[in-house]
Amino acid sequence: MYLLVQSIQSRTLLDAAEGKNLARLARECFFNHQPLILDFVNVEQVTAHFCQALLCPLTNEFGADYLNQWLQIKNPSSHVRQIIQSAMGELDDYFDCLERAQVQSADQEITTLNCLWLIKARDLCRDNPLFAGFMLGISDKALIEAIGRLSIEDIEHIAQSGWLCFAPRISNHFFEYMNRKQHTAVDVLLTLREGLNHGG
Repeated sequence: MYLLVQSIQSRTLLDAAEGKNLARLARECFFNHQPLILDFVNVEQVTAHFCQALLCPLTNEFGADYLNQWLQIKNPSSHVRQIIQSAMGELDDYFDCLERAQVQSADQEITTLNCLWLIKARDLCRDNPLFAGFMLGISDKALIEAIGRLSIEDIEHIAQSGWLCFAPRISNHFFEYMNRKQHTAVDVLLTLREGLNHGG
């Protein structure tokens, strides 16, 4: 995909919001096996936050070698080139901060649940996409393809994100029914206990 960066410009200076938008677009391209060419022609001013929001997360998610192959930056001005080089020079600090945050927030039970779910989801998406939709609720074709391409390293990385990767599919009506059923059972047990106590 070829994109004139100037076309996304809502302000005279590109900042973190535009960087995040471009990062989302890049992910879509990569998941669909499409390279992305960003043409900075006529773009004279960007902030460090723009480059960090664009390049740091993508490097963390896909790796530098992958970006070198699938992401191309054309026609940067000397100022833009300098800011990009500066942002790339701060990647070590970014990864250190990210690792500290993950260590602090990671819950081992959540990590285990994520690993188990992602492994099962990957296997079904690869071997039986129909069952992936039926059993796990994964019906989006692009999502099925993306999950099916995950490596075990990808799964371990995602699993340690600190949040659950899947959501309940059961409606609140089901839980309400179960709660009512449990209360009824408790009431019966209490009644039996009272009868036994009186009988003794």
